[in-house]
Amino acid sequence: MNQNDAAQFDAAQNAMQQQAQMQQAAVMAPQGVGLSVNNGYGLHDIVYPVPQDEEAEDISLDTLSQEEVDKIMRAYKNGKQAADNYYRATVEPKIIRRLKLYRADKELYKKKFPSLSELNNWVSKDIKTTIDWILPNLIEVFSANDSPVDIVGQSVEDDDNAKLLQEVINYFVMKKNNFFTFIATLAKDGLVTNFGCAKVYWNRDETRKPMQVLADAQMMQMLAIEQQQGRIEITDLKQADPQGDFLIVSFDVIAVKSNTPVLENMSPSELRFTHETRDLHDAKFVAQRKIVKGDYLKRKEIEGVYSNIDKALSQGDNGSARWTTLDIEHDKELTNINEFLSDGDTASREYELYEAYLKVDYNNDGVMEHVIVHAVGDTPLKIQTNTFEMPPFFVFSPEYEPYSIFNETGFAEEWEQLQDLKTALVRQIIIATAKNCRGQKFVNEQAVDMDAMMDGEEFVPTEGDPSDAILFPPSVPTDPNAMTLIQYAQNELESQSGSTRYNQGLDSNSLNMTATGISAIMGAADKKIKLIARFLAETTWIPIVKFLILLCQKFLDDGQVIRLLNQDIAIRRDQLNLDYDLVVNVGQGAGTKEAEIQYLMVLIQQLYPTLQQVGIVNASSWYKVTKELLERMGIRSTAKFLLDPESPEFQQLQAQAQQAQQAAEQKQDALTQAQLQLKEQDIKAKQLAKLSARFSELPIDAQIQALQQLGITTTPQSFANKAIEDTQKAIVEHYTSGAGGAIYGGK
Repeated sequence: MNQNDAAQFDAAQNAMQQQAQMQQAAVMAPQGVGLSVNNGYGLHDIVYPVPQDEEAEDISLDTLSQEEVDKIMRAYKNGKQAADNYYRATVEPKIIRRLKLYRADKELYKKKFPSLSELNNWVSKDIKTTIDWILPNLIEVFSANDSPVDIVGQSVEDDDNAKLLQEVINYFVMKKNNFFTFIATLAKDGLVTNFGCAKVYWNRDETRKPMQVLADAQMMQMLAIEQQQGRIEITDLKQADPQGDFLIVSFDVIAVKSNTPVLENMSPSELRFTHETRDLHDAKFVAQRKIVKGDYLKRKEIEGVYSNIDKALSQGDNGSARWTTLDIEHDKELTNINEFLSDGDTASREYELYEAYLKVDYNNDGVMEHVIVHAVGDTPLKIQTNTFEMPPFFVFSPEYEPYSIFNETGFAEEWEQLQDLKTALVRQIIIATAKNCRGQKFVNEQAVDMDAMMDGEEFVPTEGDPSDAILFPPSVPTDPNAMTLIQYAQNELESQSGSTRYNQGLDSNSLNMTATGISAIMGAADKKIKLIARFLAETTWIPIVKFLILLCQKFLDDGQVIRLLNQDIAIRRDQLNLDYDLVVNVGQGAGTKEAEIQYLMVLIQQLYPTLQQVGIVNASSWYKVTKELLERMGIRSTAKFLLDPESPEFQQLQAQAQQAQQAAEQKQDALTQAQLQLKEQDIKAKQLAKLSARFSELPIDAQIQALQQLGITTTPQSFANKAIEDTQKAIVEHYTSGAGGAIYGGK
């Protein structure tokens, strides 16, 4: 691109920026702005690109000197060797043993009780039973709420964005990932092996279609807007005419299929780490070890993600896959099936791929930098900066050890002796019972028909007294202390685990116990489960959510549209940059939930009506307590049954009710006024009728006073004028009626 082209493009860019600020909301793409970064995301299609203003600080195999690469790889190999040695010597044997104890492995108990195993191979499954009963209660703690975490702003100004951030996290966790399966697997792995492992990363899946157009200044402005909004990426500009009025523009049309975080469970066999610290995220070397085929590596090279693939594939046994003992423990036929499926070429051959997160001062500035290395054997496939400065791995240990990443003691070891005790005692009881049911007989072959006896015939001929011919030794008695010891082991297991026969619903004798006693037992059991849940929340889930927030702040496209609250909402990344606090929504176990339902019902039926009378409780209070009750009862869609007093619908109904009440009051006032007027008129009419009978006989002053009492104002002059008018009227009426003739024509 020549100088004129560049100037034209810069002018278009400036015009685009001004216009985009005014039209951003109107022209926002459904998937928002795409990041112009390397989209080869390594093992899990994830890369940690730095912001555009820091891209120059990112490193790669192309930007590093050979000396720097060599130092990084030395640190990688040393860390890998130390982590692998620790895994094989400590982590793997412990986890395999815990798995065998959980499964009540018969081969393990053959070694524990060789003599008893020759007669009986029964194994008590107390560890499995206990864990399987704890697991649903533990899962319910996190799955009983619609939102697994609450996010609140540290200031009032952050509250709205904190609520939006919470909805975004809930959307990605609940809708875009299978949260139930994730948390259930993590919890079970933790309970069984005391080392549940998970990985959290961002996955961006997009397609690019190359295009080319002839563009003038107006078209360039439109293309620039499209590029800023992530729908295209301009790859080349060429002048189309000598005047420079038109440019030939080459660009890629970007279609984003998915841009979401991923929650992924890991087997402990995949996680490698050095154990010099108490926190996994502080370790010098942390890596994920995966078995992949050569086809996978070659495809990543074609996509531009990896390099040096041919070198990695040709290094012989160095880098070839070696399934761990733990891998084979999970699948006994793993080695055989993979050998059967191999075609003998590099595409189907399996390789050991490490995605390592390490600290190394590769540039000798005295400060260790955070680096990500993808390697097969000793060959680096990709080196990049870890901008988050922490590995994306998380572990859950219910038997929490604050001073070590891996606790060498788990529930399986703690309950092992009790399971061993029950196994040995029950085996002996079974053996003794079997001997008593089919005990030995001492027989005089000379006095007994042995053929009839061995054939089990009903009648066995004998010579002489049968008691002298066949002797039955006394039965082997069962030691009564055996059952006492079995009960002791059961009680100890319940006490240590919190999983009792009462919260399992297995003890019929609980009906004969007091309700208070059962509540105390179940309350103690719930406390143990809540403690495990708290460890899961504080040591694993909250760190995962914090990391998810970091991922969203960095990778969520500006204007990316996600469906929240049954509506499409465009999210801006600046809305997610806030100070916040995390509060884990811890649900309740079955016993606690039933108790809280009872408490809420008592609150509604007895306490709230009294509080309302003194003005402490209002409509919002009633709504909240009723909503809480319905949610505890398992009714999630409370909007079907309740109307929020703070909602616009409720406010509208309240306004309508007030208007109706005012209209009714006005109508009642008018009716009352009309009734009063009718009553006054009736009183006046009766007074007038009473007064008219003797009105003319009263003096003028009395007449005036009487009329004033009736509300009629008059004066003596008015009376005089009225008397003259009446007299004149009477004279006229007299003469016009004929009476006047008699007066003047008298005798």
